[in-house]
Amino acid sequence: MTKLLNIGMVGYGFMARAHSNAWSSVSHFFETGYKPVLKAAAARNASKLRHFADMWGYESVESDWRALMARKDIDAIDICVPNDLHAEI
Repeated sequence: MTKLLNIGMVGYGFMARAHSNAWSSVSHFFETGYKPVLKAAAARNASKLRHFADMWGYESVESDWRALMARKDIDAIDICVPNDLHAEI
């Protein structure tokens, strides 16, 4: 039985696009027992975030990564922001 894995994405740039593509296609390459669901994306720029979320099929957006972290419906957070921002997130 395949379990859903709800993904939260922080960021919307190149790496977030690359990782979103990977989450969307991982089941074609590996039998993980999980079906990734692009649940929510978070970033500061609302218009760019909305465009990213719509393009990749994220179900919802958050304007602050802390709100994404607090959500109980997210199983894994994928941090795709510049390296110097990783530590705090």
